[in-house]
Amino acid sequence: MFTRTEKRKLGIKGNEYEYTLKRRPYTKHIRLSIGRDGALSVSAPATYPIFLLKIFLSRRLDWIVKNIERLKNNPSILTVKHSELEKSQYKKQTKILVKNRLEYFNQFYYHLLGAKLIYNRISIRNQKSRWGSCSSAKNLNFNYRLCLLPPELADYIIAHELCHTKEMNHSPAFWQLVSRPIPDYKSRQKLLKKI
Repeated sequence: MFTRTEKRKLGIKGNEYEYTLKRRPYTKHIRLSIGRDGALSVSAPATYPIFLLKIFLSRRLDWIVKNIERLKNNPSILTVKHSELEKSQYKKQTKILVKNRLEYFNQFYYHLLGAKLIYNRISIRNQKSRWGSCSSAKNLNFNYRLCLLPPELADYIIAHELCHTKEMNHSPAFWQLVSRPIPDYKSRQKLLKKI
């Protein structure tokens, strides 16, 4: 049994909002979320009745309106659109930044562990919801907007993905590795969620 996805409309105080309804076969509870781009999403059990879903959403109208307005007035860097020329320039800047900081962190890990952390390809992409990722082949991917972040947040993302080349999870061992060059990583995580 697969997840079914459909677009639906929700009327709120004279305004109509579109949301994505995801019917999940093994979900027991309803989950409401708003993406960085202001997109409303609802996950619900496969057989949950629409009339109960409407009641659930109506009880959360104030929260929905407040958060959608907040994102409209203070959009995430991830949702800002750039021209092709701007993208090209930011990609070049981000590639230089990433290479330099990877080398910096790898020197740190070399002294700490006696060996550098091994990665393969570096890609700079136009990712809509992620700042970075590390594949099982140890390829590192970064959002082209990384160069627009404060340096301490860019450093956290770069170190985070580099550490995934050794620990492909978020285990205590992984966070221990991240914390060595970035002991305040938790506060940087919180700041990043606000951007």
